[in-house]
Formats: sequence, structure tokens, C-alpha cells
Amino acid sequence: MPTVLLIDDDRALRKLVRAYLEEEAITVLEAGSGEDGLAVVDRTPPDLVLLDVRLPGIDGFEVLRKLEAA
Repeated sequence: MPTVLLIDDDRALRKLVRAYLEEEAITVLEAGSGEDGLAVVDRTPPDLVLLDVRLPGIDGFEVLRKLEAA
């Protein structure tokens, strides 16, 4: 089963996207900040990351740079 990591600070949006993805038998991991998202990737590498660029703390562009460097 594919795994998607959804990194977004909007809890309602995460809930909505999660519902749609789970209907398609996709496992969804969630993070509300860039730092939390990077921690999730370290523990459980996903197949795909859906990333908001306007995040509290480190923004999505910095998260992407860190993911690309890993």
C-alpha cells in the first residue's frame, strides 16, 4: 500500500485530503509543521510528500531542500 506524507498547518485541510486518499487505499501520515514533517520522514519514509510551502517555522521550500539533500 502506498504511503503519503501530508505536511500542512491547516488541520481541516489535512483531514479532508486524508479522507480522499484513504478512500483510495493510501496510507496517510500527517505533520503540521516542516520540522514535524522532517521527523516523520526520518522515522517512516513515505512514497510521496504533499507539502504546503507556507508553513510555520521552516517553510516548505526549506523542507524540500532538506529532503532533496537527504
